[in-house]
Amino acid sequence: MMCVRKFNHVPKPTSFLGLALVFAGMLANPALALKGDRQQPMDLNSQSWTGSLREGKQVFTGDVRISQGSLKIAADTGTVLYADGAVNQAILQGNPASVTQARDGGGVVNAQAKRIDYDLSSNKVILTGGVKIEENGNVTTGERFEYSLDSGAVVGNGGTGRVSMRLVPKPAKPPKPAE
Repeated sequence: MMCVRKFNHVPKPTSFLGLALVFAGMLANPALALKGDRQQPMDLNSQSWTGSLREGKQVFTGDVRISQGSLKIAADTGTVLYADGAVNQAILQGNPASVTQARDGGGVVNAQAKRIDYDLSSNKVILTGGVKIEENGNVTTGERFEYSLDSGAVVGNGGTGRVSMRLVPKPAKPPKPAE
């Protein structure tokens, strides 16, 4: 049986519907993500959904798909944890879990990892397990990356391997015509 939930308003980060803001902020500073996405309806569907606000946990399992404007998320499971009635943490897991979103400045960010953990208490996103982040031809890979939504700082490591980055130069601007 397919579980489908539609959210047709802008959610508040302290409510169950704050899931939209949780996932929208996962990979990019919200100021850099496509601002219009937050005004779009959020569609979430999975094969099953269980949870209780009293227990502080919601779990979406089986082919989890979340979309809101340009934001597209795919995972095997999505878990939302609460503390004091507010969203505290969101975890996506998959083989891999993936997040794609357009940026206001142009381009698209694609990220994948076995686990993507957004911790609201520390305002950090942690990607672990076969991490790959692509944007405008630039590619970064490793085993663990921690991104601070407050400062924009990123810390990465390669686990038993190495962190790898491929940076593509910006195209040269054509020379101005002579007058």
